[in-house]
Amino acid sequence: MLIKTINLSLTYKDANSEVIAVDNVSLELPEKGFFGILGPSGSGKTSLLYLLSGIRQPSHGEIYFSEKVYPKSSEGRSLLRRLQMGFVFQQHFLINYLNVKQNIRIGASKEGKDADMRVQNIIQRLGLEGFELRKPYELSGGQRQRVAIGRALANEAKVIFVDEPTAALDHHTGRKVVDYLYELAKDTCVVTVTHDDSILNNADKIFTMWDGALTEGNTL
Repeated sequence: MLIKTINLSLTYKDANSEVIAVDNVSLELPEKGFFGILGPSGSGKTSLLYLLSGIRQPSHGEIYFSEKVYPKSSEGRSLLRRLQMGFVFQQHFLINYLNVKQNIRIGASKEGKDADMRVQNIIQRLGLEGFELRKPYELSGGQRQRVAIGRALANEAKVIFVDEPTAALDHHTGRKVVDYLYELAKDTCVVTVTHDDSILNNADKIFTMWDGALTEGNTL
């Protein structure tokens, strides 16, 4: 298994009460495939994504990556993310003064010709040839999201975490972006959190999140 969690929980204080964002979640994710976490706003799915990616530290439980427990220090988790993980968010968070090639290149954890070749291969794979020198504001919404996907791929990530990839896109553009993610899932673990079950029709496995609890299958 690439990622394994055991009794994972995340709680936080809200005024005088304790909120359970993630409630005793255990799951396993292999090295390849498209995995969806479905749930409404406030269900805890984004909190779970933050735990799986090491952005947040769990209140209880353990997370394993390639059979090794996640580092306890923020520095150790940052290094794990930098070397092994990629991220695609609702908003592309591209750097406006950098062009397409530079925005993708910034995600690479290595330097040199090999990294440059990988970036060029990503550009070809995502259909961005001819747009290498354009800035984000010169691109369509779908093209910007593809650049964000390219950035996530630049470090040869073993897992790509995706947060509501179609939320800011029209249906046609969103469908194309999802198709790219499915293509990537043939060789990589892709974990997508969404409230839109229509993008999970071909997922290898679907989980449903509700009030912090995770169940297998589309049970909304």
